[in-house]
Amino acid sequence: MQCPNCRHENNEGSSFCEKCGAQLVSEKKRMSFFERRQAKERERQYILSKASLQAEDLENIPDIDMGEVEATTVCDKVKMKRSTAIKFALSIIVVAVCIGLIFLLGKLQFNATARVALIFVVFVVCAAGGAYAIDNGYKLRVVKAMCKSNFAVKKISYGKPPYMLSGNTFYSLNIKTACDICGATMHIEEYNGEFIAVCDADRGHLRRLDCSLLNKNKLEENTEAQIAQQNTATDTQKTDSIVETPQDIEKENENNQIEE
Repeated sequence: MQCPNCRHENNEGSSFCEKCGAQLVSEKKRMSFFERRQAKERERQYILSKASLQAEDLENIPDIDMGEVEATTVCDKVKMKRSTAIKFALSIIVVAVCIGLIFLLGKLQFNATARVALIFVVFVVCAAGGAYAIDNGYKLRVVKAMCKSNFAVKKISYGKPPYMLSGNTFYSLNIKTACDICGATMHIEEYNGEFIAVCDADRGHLRRLDCSLLNKNKLEENTEAQIAQQNTATDTQKTDSIVETPQDIEKENENNQIEE
């Protein structure tokens, strides 16, 4: 550490200069309040840059084999919109009830300590309900926007896998295989509309997801399922038409007797 008085280089951690005896002040303490705020903001931005994807991170990264992406059926469009709307409505009701309780507790005259404690508990519940309402309000808006098309992919909730809408069905997307570089698990993140498989052990291990291929596979699966259902229905109809009724059997016996 350099002395600000005589410029002598002292051992790290020294409180006073070994040459002139002046008190040593660390670089951080000598910074002004504004400079400390700037340094802290730069440090925060650096940490955020390591916690999220950046444009330079996505240059020349290979695509992931879509066979490694697991699309788990969640529900259909109607059920997704209904369940999200119910959650949003319930959270709004909880917030309204909590506000009413806070107002009522403020009017009632009883033990001051108990009243303050109850108001604090209700306030915490109200804050949690408000956060839940905001979260579900965002989800409802995104789900409604997705339901306007036949194919859409969007990360609806932070920390949870993205949802893909293909046809009339919502799917949850997960990486079912480990990272091909280090063997660690992977998760999916969204960056500017793109979906990237990110390694949990090393964020430098990235793979790009082409969700259009996954949608194509799902459409082909749905088409094959529809064809199989149609074939099954046709076979059932043919079987039903082959089954002979008692009248047919009796008429056939009569014809046989006539021929004999």
